[in-house]
Amino acid sequence: MENTFLTIFRVSLFETFYITGSLILVGLILGLLENQANFYIQGAFGRKGILVTAWMGAPIHELGHLLMCYIFRHKITKFKLFSLKAKDGTLGYVNHSWNSKSLYQNIGNFFIGMGPIFSGTAALIIGMHLLLPDSFARVAGYLTLEPAQPDQYILTKIFTLTAGLFKSIFSVQNLLSLNFWIYFALAIAISSHIALSKEDLKGVGRGLVTISTFILLVNLVALVFNADFSGLFADILGLNIYLLAFSMISIVFSLIRLVLSVFAYYLI
Repeated sequence: MENTFLTIFRVSLFETFYITGSLILVGLILGLLENQANFYIQGAFGRKGILVTAWMGAPIHELGHLLMCYIFRHKITKFKLFSLKAKDGTLGYVNHSWNSKSLYQNIGNFFIGMGPIFSGTAALIIGMHLLLPDSFARVAGYLTLEPAQPDQYILTKIFTLTAGLFKSIFSVQNLLSLNFWIYFALAIAISSHIALSKEDLKGVGRGLVTISTFILLVNLVALVFNADFSGLFADILGLNIYLLAFSMISIVFSLIRLVLSVFAYYLI
C-alpha cells in the first residue's frame, strides 16, 4: 500500500509538471530575457529607456491580471493599469482578494499570476492580424499541431513553425511597409513588459500548490473508485502545447528586444 501511495504521489507531481510546466518555462524564459534587456537599456538610457515602452506594455500586463481575476471570481479591491507617479517605481498593479476556502479561486492564483503571458501574447497576435495579415496567416499553422504526437515531434514542429513565422514577419515586403514598423514598435513595447514580477510569481506559487494538491486528491479518488482520468489530463496537456506554441511569438520579440538593447548599450 505504501508503494502505491508513493507511486500516486510521483504520478501527481509528473502530471502537475505536464499541465503547468510549459507555462512556467515560458514565464522563466521571458523573465530572463526581460531582465537582461532591462540591464542594457538602463545602462544606455537610464530609467527613461524602460518608460519609453511602458505606455503600451504596462497596461497590457495589468489587463492580463485583471481579466484572470474576473474569470476566477476574485474580488478586485484596487487597480491601476499605468502610473508614473508611484514612488517605488511600480508602473501598474492589481490588488485582489479571494476566498481561501474556494478551490476554484485558489487555483485561480496560478492563472492570475500568469495573466500577462496570456494578455501579452494575445495582443501580439491581434496586432499581427490587424497590421500584418499575411504573416498572421502563418499563425494558423500552430492550429495544425497534434498534441497526441510524441513530444519530440511536437517541439520540432513548434520551432519549425516559429522559424517560418519569423521569416514571414521580416520579409522584404514587410520591411518596406509602414504597417510593419508600426507593429514592430508595438510588439517591442508589449514584449518589454510581459515577464512576471516577484509578486506575480508569489501568486503563481500559491496556485501551483493548490493545483498539485488537487491533482493528488483526484488520483487518490481514482484509486479508491477505480476511475480513469487519464483522458482529462491528456486533453489539458494538449491545450498546454497550444499555449506553448503561441507563446513562442512573445519569446521571439523578447529576444529581438534583448539583441537591440545589447546593440544600443555598446553603441552608446
